Amino acid sequence: MKNFHLNRILNLKTVEAYFLRDGYLISPKYCLVLIDYKRPSTINDFPHLKGIEGISADEFGNDNFIKAVIISAEEIDQETHDELYTAAAGFLEDKQDCRWNFVIEVVPDFSNKNNLNDIFPLLQSILKTHNLSLNIEDIPEEKFNFLSQE
Repeated sequence: MKNFHLNRILNLKTVEAYFLRDGYLISPKYCLVLIDYKRPSTINDFPHLKGIEGISADEFGNDNFIKAVIISAEEIDQETHDELYTAAAGFLEDKQDCRWNFVIEVVPDFSNKNNLNDIFPLLQSILKTHNLSLNIEDIPEEKFNFLSQE
């Protein structure tokens, strides 16, 4: 299994984002975005499960729902998918009353987004796509000297 070097680029109450690199001081290959919706999950959070016999909407509603989004510059193979899923699971799998899902967003120009000034407009777009209304582009630069940008 692949080991990624993680570089946290954002830490808020509802969003965390990490560059995933193949090595130290190498341009990021992926970006992992964790979105905490702070609400119970619904069947709509798992559209691939709709209509499957034996799965009812009543089975959902755990205390919280979190989405893990991977940003990649290109399509990935199954082995890489599994490795990235495992990286996200390391943050989320032990949350007992939390359901989460995992999606890959292919953004061809991501390979050019290797600093905060370049990545934040893309992160803002990802948050909007995944229905989280939070403005991260106006976070003062000095906040990035701290572990949390709140």
